[in-house]
Amino acid sequence: MALTTSKFREDFELGSCTGGPPLESPPLAAAMLMTHAAFVEPERQIAIFDAIANAWLDVNDASARAASLRQLPWLKQANVPSSEWTPPRAVWDAFWGVVDAEPAAPQGNAPKDQALDFTGRVVAIGRHYDAELLMRCERAHYLHEDVRKLLGLPEVRMTTNDLRNWPKDSLGTNLLDMLTAKGYDLEVINPDDVMLPAVFAAQNRTNRRILQLHDVWHLFAGFGFTAQGEVAISGFQLAQFGQNYSTRFLAATTTMMCLRPLVDIDQFIALISEGWRHGRRAPPLMSVEWHKLLGRSIRDLRAEMHVAPFKSRTPELLNF
Repeated sequence: MALTTSKFREDFELGSCTGGPPLESPPLAAAMLMTHAAFVEPERQIAIFDAIANAWLDVNDASARAASLRQLPWLKQANVPSSEWTPPRAVWDAFWGVVDAEPAAPQGNAPKDQALDFTGRVVAIGRHYDAELLMRCERAHYLHEDVRKLLGLPEVRMTTNDLRNWPKDSLGTNLLDMLTAKGYDLEVINPDDVMLPAVFAAQNRTNRRILQLHDVWHLFAGFGFTAQGEVAISGFQLAQFGQNYSTRFLAATTTMMCLRPLVDIDQFIALISEGWRHGRRAPPLMSVEWHKLLGRSIRDLRAEMHVAPFKSRTPELLNF
């Protein structure tokens, strides 16, 4: 049975489309703002997630969080203007299909086929994007100078064989050992399945690139291979290069958690914010030539790039 009613969906979509959600419930407002960044105004994602991080990491009560969110430039206006463009109806239908699904699927410690099913359903939302929404997502990538740098570099695709025969405790060996132990693939889905028309060059390149780097960043930046780690690294990836999949994932899971008493929703949003800030404070990592660093130790690479391993205030939040 769906947890959302037609009235809830109507109100949620309105708040998400305008980017001016009611602030009486800050967690639900945060979910609407994330959804606004995912499906309506991706170029606002930096402002939105910075504001959410400020509200959940720097203050502690609902009224202060609401006041912090209200500092978003367009919320300071007396009346938030309505968007002249709205996402295709099919985007919303796919989004609600994810939100109303059983919550076991997105857990990082769920069986591999369950986790992949959830990933696939979040990916599938993007299949309903129209040209306008795709172009908005494209522009959001160009807010990150590292994406521009990446587009100027030759594309190098690592394979599992590239991870073999490196020294013990090197990035290559650690990555291969992890993939083997967990039965993972270097690329969780076929990169050719996420190709868009050539005009969307930044999305095509970054979509393929993060399939190669997701697990590299898990190890390098210190995110565990758990539900906790997947939520936090989504914030990290979004901060690094504006990945719309991560925005979708965070919008959907935050909305899900607002509707289900599985965890403390404020702690859940704080976890997203911790991952986001970790990504904002780290140097640009998308254009790093990781294939040339497979023989180096993770410890040395962290020291060289000045990146500390991720730590959360609530490390046991999603270990269920």
